[in-house]
Amino acid sequence: MRNASLAALLMLAGASVAMATDVPLAAEQLVQQQQTGQAPLLLDVRHTDEFRDGHIAGALNIPVEELASRAGALGVPHDREIVVYCVSGRRAARAQETLLSLGYTHVRQLEGSLNAWRQRQLPLVRESAADPSHPH
Repeated sequence: MRNASLAALLMLAGASVAMATDVPLAAEQLVQQQQTGQAPLLLDVRHTDEFRDGHIAGALNIPVEELASRAGALGVPHDREIVVYCVSGRRAARAQETLLSLGYTHVRQLEGSLNAWRQRQLPLVRESAADPSHPH
């Protein structure tokens, strides 16, 4: 009986971890986390030209099509929180699936992605195409 109870608890614990990835992170929560220095790894999965045109401060850019082959560039443990975004959420959903399949355990989407961020008139960083600090 004890082993069955333990197995049930472990299954519940696993389910709660899996469910945490289904809860999007609200833009306001991200802003608060950034202000306190507690922000997760923020991953922009749009194309490089879209990224340069305006992205959330601190975001790392790896286009969703390159994510599986470049996931090592994330440079974080597999249990670190990662928040992914794109324009509408479609590519972010693909990126979330890719990262989970690669063993990352705490991957969430930014609620509403960049469309919602812009609607709230939150700040974006723009870069010139000649900026050498962000290689492709």
